[in-house]
Amino acid sequence: MRSVKDHYDELLGPVYSWIIGDFDNAYANNVALFEKMSVSPNSNAAAVDLGCGPGCQAIPLAERGFSVTAIDFCDSLLLELQERASGLEIRTVCDDMLNVEQHISEVELAVCMGDTLVHLPDLDAVDDLIVKVGRILSPGGRFIATLRDYAAPPPTGADRFIPLRSSDERIFTCFLDYQGDVIDVHDILQVRRDGSWDLRISNYQKLALDYRRVAERLRDAGLRVSEPSRDGAMILLEALKPA
Repeated sequence: MRSVKDHYDELLGPVYSWIIGDFDNAYANNVALFEKMSVSPNSNAAAVDLGCGPGCQAIPLAERGFSVTAIDFCDSLLLELQERASGLEIRTVCDDMLNVEQHISEVELAVCMGDTLVHLPDLDAVDDLIVKVGRILSPGGRFIATLRDYAAPPPTGADRFIPLRSSDERIFTCFLDYQGDVIDVHDILQVRRDGSWDLRISNYQKLALDYRRVAERLRDAGLRVSEPSRDGAMILLEALKPA
């Protein structure tokens, strides 16, 4: 089974923005979310986007006045971000987000959105990242995370096949195989070339991460956690570092 990084480099990265419904839609959703949550600079205006992808969070944050460090391990997604971020205060870093403290020492805002936490290798790595977020947040700083509701009963049978997006030229389907605390993810990409369909399949493993466990670890790190809420298909977690 491929690593998450290899899976993104070899299959998912180049089509990621298309799969999520095009960048503009995801960007607009986050613009609305950050407006609703009154996310704006209060102190040093520094923010970090952990697992930033093509910039669906980093760009609206920079437009709201933050100086953003955007970290991701996928070069193709960072290139997309750079192409869109002209004139904005966004610094891209190609690295594992667990190395965040090597790239920034203090922020007033940290975000880890779009089900990114589940791509960490194990629960210990999730705990490690939360501790590091707690350290780099300035007093009064804020952490925002979103992840799917893995506390809900897992899909069974045909429901494990999820048609994510299709067009005349591309079809993308995901198959999920739940294995206790982890999920074997099989991504199936069909691309029409010269009148025939080219099939590519790649798999990786992600965590079936219970958002309640994440909230508990945030509290263990000394952060005040708001009541979890839903943002579409995602669970939204918000935590504050006491001033």
